[in-house]
Amino acid sequence: MLSAAAAPCLLRRDLAKGSTTLLLTATMLLLVAATTLAGLQFLLASRQVTTYQLEQEIAFRAAETALLDAEGELMAALSNGASGVDARLAAWPPPGQCGSGPQRGLCRPAPNMPPPWVGWLDSRRADEATGIAMGTFSGVTLPALPPGAAGAGTMPRYVAELLHERPPGEWLGSGYASGTGSRPRFRITALGMGRDAAVRRLLQSEFQP
Repeated sequence: MLSAAAAPCLLRRDLAKGSTTLLLTATMLLLVAATTLAGLQFLLASRQVTTYQLEQEIAFRAAETALLDAEGELMAALSNGASGVDARLAAWPPPGQCGSGPQRGLCRPAPNMPPPWVGWLDSRRADEATGIAMGTFSGVTLPALPPGAAGAGTMPRYVAELLHERPPGEWLGSGYASGTGSRPRFRITALGMGRDAAVRRLLQSEFQP
């Protein structure tokens, strides 16, 4: 039989054991929760990295396609010659400006002036006012994507700048079609965007047909 003095001691021992057990249990639960949260954050970060890489690849391929379309379109325009007011290369805009109508998307650089595509470097700016969409003259379109497929949903754009100046009215010359005339040199800049329009890639080439 316990004495009256021993009962409070046992009660305090039981309370101490219960408090220790409760503290250990709470600590283990906190560790499990922290580990689970860290794992979820890692999975989320991995998914974001993978998604961003996919968006970058889509944007790159779109810009690459626009670059090839621009080269093909300029080749066709040069082969058609500069006869007629609707000819693609019948005239060029003043230095530092871009053309309109049949000449839209064609630009002439000017000293101490930014290139026409500099706004493409800012993902917050609209793009429709710069250059032309791929297929404007060639008729190329983006392929229809089946449900669940990843691909570009926004038509890529490009601008073509004339780097080889010639006298006004002699942009092509009568000898180009026959291969005897000097060939103009262009700088083509293409913009491609991912499914997220803020993800973009720019490709640039110098092109002399």
